[in-house]
Amino acid sequence: MEMTVRKIADFMEQWAPLSYAESYDNPGLIVGREDAAVSGVMLSVDASESVIRQAIEKKADLLLAHHPLIFHPLRKVSDQDLIGKRVLLLAESRIALYAAHTNLDSAPGGNIDRAAALLGLTNVRAVGAEGEIPCLRIGQLEKGMTLKELADHTAEVFSLDGVRVIGDPARQVAKVALVTGSGMDFADLAADMGADVLLTGDITYHKADEALSKGLSLIDATHFGTDRLSLTWIRDELSAFFSKEKADVEIWIAEEEDPLRPLGAVRSEESKLGRKGGQ
Repeated sequence: MEMTVRKIADFMEQWAPLSYAESYDNPGLIVGREDAAVSGVMLSVDASESVIRQAIEKKADLLLAHHPLIFHPLRKVSDQDLIGKRVLLLAESRIALYAAHTNLDSAPGGNIDRAAALLGLTNVRAVGAEGEIPCLRIGQLEKGMTLKELADHTAEVFSLDGVRVIGDPARQVAKVALVTGSGMDFADLAADMGADVLLTGDITYHKADEALSKGLSLIDATHFGTDRLSLTWIRDELSAFFSKEKADVEIWIAEEEDPLRPLGAVRSEESKLGRKGGQ
């Protein structure tokens, strides 16, 4: 059976409805024709130029990205504009772009729930401020851990090189709040719900200080690292769907790296604070 952009979009929206997206978000079909045939799909976190060129090389017909390429109205589509250049490259290469972002995170069974399952959280429930989409997940660890033990466990099950910890590493934690991607806007809610720790990405200095003042420890598993978790299970879901539909469609996961990569600083002895002589 021929697979089309629209059929894939409909499948995605069955379990990641657009209604679960935040108001600022722009998920759905960003570039392309709904009736275009699809024989190859590339999955990615971002629709970067590098990813688009990988899709071109693989002869993919659809790029399914987590982050929408377009958040604000475009004023130009040319090779002189960062976003415009990518839109132009996709259109010229006849590659459709579909984004599943905060709707994919927050929907039941979506990325946040999958992350909670990887962590082994039990009694997980979705919570949100009044009138808002319930994005935050709160669950219990099967057995208590120290903050450091939870950090190590997170790095292992999320396949990360490491995570940042804000709080006393020796503190015992049991109740965990979780938001994949950028979730510091939910820190107050997590604290109000009695969470011991919030696990998310994009943790800033002053927000961390505020959280600590409310007794909330933090684990920064990075925006990119928590979002990229979705690609493996989306691949599996799509593969099962294509098999059921008897559609011959290849799936690739793009090669990407977190743009915020730490590098060890190389400093001379003279450059360090407290050097000899107090100079």
